[in-house]
Amino acid sequence: MFRYPVLTAALILAGITAPAGFVSPGGTAAAAVRPYTIGVEAGVGWMPALALWPALPAAHDFTTTGVGARIRHRGRAADWVLRLSFLDLRFQDGNYLGRGHGWEDVQHVWFDPVRALYLQLNREREFARARGWRWYWSAGGGLGWLDGAMLLQNAQGCDASNWRHPDTDPTWGGCYHDPDPYPASVVDFPPVMAFLHGAVGARRQIGAATLHAEAGFYLPGFFGFILAVEWDFPD
Repeated sequence: MFRYPVLTAALILAGITAPAGFVSPGGTAAAAVRPYTIGVEAGVGWMPALALWPALPAAHDFTTTGVGARIRHRGRAADWVLRLSFLDLRFQDGNYLGRGHGWEDVQHVWFDPVRALYLQLNREREFARARGWRWYWSAGGGLGWLDGAMLLQNAQGCDASNWRHPDTDPTWGGCYHDPDPYPASVVDFPPVMAFLHGAVGARRQIGAATLHAEAGFYLPGFFGFILAVEWDFPD
């Protein structure tokens, strides 16, 4: 009973209208609310420092890991997939420099755990089949809650040649910072994040389950890989 009001709200949010010719038992046109499949997923992601260059000329790569659940509603031309996911973002402590600042403004940053919970709606459509695999593209967007903070402390003596190698001893005249993060300024991450997502994937039927593997990108964000398993929704 719980699945019907939840999915109805999701379909209204997605703007799905009743297919032509569908009539409810009461005689009123309405969208079918029963999902096609339910599933679970896990994924990893990576953001290269080069992709941060427009905003941070000096930065480091970061990685992500995530898990989630999904429901699929089959459409005439393409499917709708609603995903609820938890994401752990693993930033690298180190020196960072913002665009428009000189090397005297380099900040050494420590990151508290950064995690996100987000809801995402995708549109998926198959475009090819080969050797039991069905290839598809996926596009959509999401909105989520982001939790985490970073501690910033001014670094000294940094330049283009040494900012990647921070030290806590100023004796050698290199790029150094205080080893104690507690005098640092605390900056919270914005609590809400929004993004666009595009991916290409393949799926294969294995008994009563369907295996999905897809690779794509998030804007603004990172490259990612997701592995999911879906099952026919129980009656």
